[in-house]
Amino acid sequence: MKKVLFLVACLTSSLSFSQMTMKKLDGTPINTGDILTYSALGNFTDASSSDPAYLGLKIYNSSASNINVRMKLLSMTNATGSNLQFCIDPICVGTITVGSYYPSGSPSYSVIPANGQNGNFDHFINGYAGNGTDPVEYVLKFYMINTFGAETGTPITFTYKYDPTLSTPSFNDLKNAGITLKATLVDSQIEFEATAGGKSEVFDINGRLISSTRYTTGYNNTNVSNITTGVYIVSFTTDEGKKASLKVVKK
Repeated sequence: MKKVLFLVACLTSSLSFSQMTMKKLDGTPINTGDILTYSALGNFTDASSSDPAYLGLKIYNSSASNINVRMKLLSMTNATGSNLQFCIDPICVGTITVGSYYPSGSPSYSVIPANGQNGNFDHFINGYAGNGTDPVEYVLKFYMINTFGAETGTPITFTYKYDPTLSTPSFNDLKNAGITLKATLVDSQIEFEATAGGKSEVFDINGRLISSTRYTTGYNNTNVSNITTGVYIVSFTTDEGKKASLKVVKK
């Protein structure tokens, strides 16, 4: 019995000295308390490291033993936990819940090898727009567990934040194209004034063309009552070839 207790104590002690650190794919350290802010929405159905909303997650283990790592969603603000993608070997999920940890299946942890690191695929990407004006936030906690499932070591807790106010449209481009937009948060119509005729196009965040219409001098509107709630790109091209585009949020 004493031998078993001694072995357990040694195992617990070795795990307690395990060191976990995290970085972005570009090598920038991720520390507890960091707020990682993004101005773009990501393509969560086909995530790519080139996506401006993509947060690549590198996890490093500086100890001589393997470590078992989980992520727990501590809180989220102006979010539903959907329209995102979170991957940590060996799982990828499109929905996360406050209070839940990932991976949650079998195995219920990601193994980081001794004196090693994870691969380059683990990531978090958000495609949820919220209300189009207030930030969307996720507080993520990465932590180690021992063989009994108990938390050990020092966790790393940080915030992934999408701030729509940072993606300010190019109003100079709009002005140069003779476009005055009534609002970027719309219900059933995109309303604008134009000083000359041209073509307006609406795209979803995946670049798929939703509608294309001609506009004329004066007041114009584009009907968007039949499209789903979300973020869209409206592109204007005047008959003179001037171009401008911006994001709108469909309520």
